Amino acid sequence: MNKIVSKSIVANFNGYLNDVICLQNRRINAFAIFHGVNPLEFSFTSLLLEMCTVLILSHILRLILKPLKQPRVISDVLAGIIVGPSVLGQNETFAKHVTPESSRFVIQNIGIIGFIFFVFVTGVRMDISVLTKAGKKHWVIALAGLSIPHIIIWFVAIWIRDLIVDPILQNQSSIGTISSSMIISSFPVIYSVLREMKLLSSEIGRLALTTVIISDVVGICMIVLFEAMKQGEVKKIRALYYFLSVNGVSALVINGIPQVMQWINRQTPEGKPVEKSYIIATLLGVFVMGFTTDFIGAAIANGPLWLGLAIPHGPPMGATIVKKSEAIMNDILMPFAYLTIGLNTNIFAMTDCWPCITLIFVLVFITIFTKFVTVFMAAQFLDMSFKDSLTISCMLNLRGQTEFLLCLHWLDLKIIKTPSFSTVVIFIIILTSTVCPIIEFLYDPTKPYMINKKRTIQHAKEDSELRILTCIYDQESIANLFNFLDFSNPTTKNPFKVFTLYLIELLGRGAPMFIDHKKSNGEYWDNNNEVIHNIVKLYEEVRKGFISINFFTSVTPTRTMYQDICDIAVSNKVDFIILPYHKKCIEDENNFSTCILRSGVQSSNANTLSHAPCSVGILACKNVVAWGTLPTRIIHRIQRKFAILFLGGPDAREALSLAGRMVEHPDVSLIVVRFLPSGYIEDDILERRMDDGAITSFWVKNERNNNVVYKEFFVSNGSETISVVQSLNHIIPIDLWIVGRKNGINPALLNGLSEWSDNSELGLLGDFLVSVDFDTSGSILVVQQQVLRDQGPSRWTCS
Repeated sequence: MNKIVSKSIVANFNGYLNDVICLQNRRINAFAIFHGVNPLEFSFTSLLLEMCTVLILSHILRLILKPLKQPRVISDVLAGIIVGPSVLGQNETFAKHVTPESSRFVIQNIGIIGFIFFVFVTGVRMDISVLTKAGKKHWVIALAGLSIPHIIIWFVAIWIRDLIVDPILQNQSSIGTISSSMIISSFPVIYSVLREMKLLSSEIGRLALTTVIISDVVGICMIVLFEAMKQGEVKKIRALYYFLSVNGVSALVINGIPQVMQWINRQTPEGKPVEKSYIIATLLGVFVMGFTTDFIGAAIANGPLWLGLAIPHGPPMGATIVKKSEAIMNDILMPFAYLTIGLNTNIFAMTDCWPCITLIFVLVFITIFTKFVTVFMAAQFLDMSFKDSLTISCMLNLRGQTEFLLCLHWLDLKIIKTPSFSTVVIFIIILTSTVCPIIEFLYDPTKPYMINKKRTIQHAKEDSELRILTCIYDQESIANLFNFLDFSNPTTKNPFKVFTLYLIELLGRGAPMFIDHKKSNGEYWDNNNEVIHNIVKLYEEVRKGFISINFFTSVTPTRTMYQDICDIAVSNKVDFIILPYHKKCIEDENNFSTCILRSGVQSSNANTLSHAPCSVGILACKNVVAWGTLPTRIIHRIQRKFAILFLGGPDAREALSLAGRMVEHPDVSLIVVRFLPSGYIEDDILERRMDDGAITSFWVKNERNNNVVYKEFFVSNGSETISVVQSLNHIIPIDLWIVGRKNGINPALLNGLSEWSDNSELGLLGDFLVSVDFDTSGSILVVQQQVLRDQGPSRWTCS
């Protein structure tokens, strides 16, 4: 007996030594291929190769699928599946050297870290306070989309429960967990997809984001409930322990962390970055919270999500965390997460378990279908249009990163196995890849801006109220905008209705925010917002009786700022939009003026010009204050000299109409310079006749006005046109240059200038005026007349 025991001990010891030797041979990195060893036999080298393979594949798939309107999550997870056992992993050599079993443990752990940081950053962006502002429409759609599918799926689960072969999957907690996860719309997924589709600021996008926040809050509670049921399957007391632990941790985080973050915000001077030590401590807190929730049996992502929700969104802390975390999360950690999904997905394993995967497919399909129909019917009940109802139904059925993480959680808890896991993953991919092009087809956020009614200065009645929208990005743009309004000559007979929109880039927050300060008095995004609002109110008081102002604030991504601009213009029947130029001038400590870029403003201006429902002007100021401040102008009655460069066409006629209003101001003198082609160069005859009519009408109205001068110059190319402008600038100091955006009705007038043009949104002549080659202290206003829906661009428009 002793000999047998001794032999057994020796055998076990030898086996242990073999395992140790095997692990030692699997070294972290190789010497080199020149040493006669295969580098792919070393764990770190194979890990780097896996990473490179997934990144390259995902970028290639992104380029291929982009024309098909597919979001990034689809190309990334497909790259992971291609590397996994479903495609390339079927080759034994590839699987052995590129995705060996020994490296999968590391990949999966890094992938889970990627997922928890994704959930954390999304939690930082979420604003739970929208629940207090949500309207009837949001609550009806959210609650109907949650309750009715759960009731229906409960009866379906009772019907198919006896058909399920897997005893673990037969449990009510397992069925409830899977169905609830498919019913509950996920803010992280919907936010990331809508951001890619540039729909965050659209009407339906805002509706979807607010609705999904309600759904997420309710959903988190339901997932905790089903997790408790799972904990209590062996002993009921464990469910109580679980509930107490979860409530204790969440209460500690939600009540304690905001106080700490507010203290950090107070310690950070305005305009200065948050100290690095605070950021590092917060990111370490993500790991602590992940460990804590996993330790008490909750889903590992719950803790990071609670931490993210507890951090005040927006600047400085929330915005800094998002900015510091997003790049490494999306481009380094998340590829490991998608590779983890791919390595656990095996479409060939699905063929061995048809009865099981069929039932899983039926359960998931009915869940999604009932969710879609319920949301659609709720939207119809709320009198939404058929297309908008379909669109919101599709948006709330988007699935992605959160569901993939939950699938891994189910796999870890053995609720499902590889065949069922693969079925759910493939279903999510098909669902999201189908829904995104449908949303793109159904919903065009720019369609409301396409109006057939003329809203221009040229076609506005002389004695009617002129409605103007002024856009503000910073304090530097306010003085020149207000001076422009003043010199546009508002009177008691012809007053201005001004809508002032302060645009702030969305940072550290998920859902865009729009504030109407007339309805929400005292609500501000930041201190700068309050300062600008006070300046606007002071200006309105000074110009009372001539100008009335409504002040708005929009916190939105720069790519979709134009949507808020156009929405206000449509809803308030605006005639003219004034946009600041994307470069601003500031003075340093030595009183030297320098120009800096306003981030994202150029693309926002270009999009506004493309979709605006009225006329638009871009105001560029080459000095800090080009016209002098408003109080100086009122006290000293300084005479200002304006010049309009008339090339012909709709934009030039709109600019002339604006100049016609300005010249009625007693402190404004105007020079109208019309350029005509020398010799016989064919014009657009119809446009030429309309130009002649506009010039004649303007001159008849102002022929007795000594402050108006009209001149004509015949030129044969762009160089001669520039020479005329330069000579005029040298003779008379011009305070404001006004020019149409499009390049006139005859290409000869600007022939040869297109080669060096950098800013197409200004047109060729406008681009020259704002360039360093043109030495002027005046401001430049580039005007584009409204383009109606049935109008195509004229032959000589800039691209």
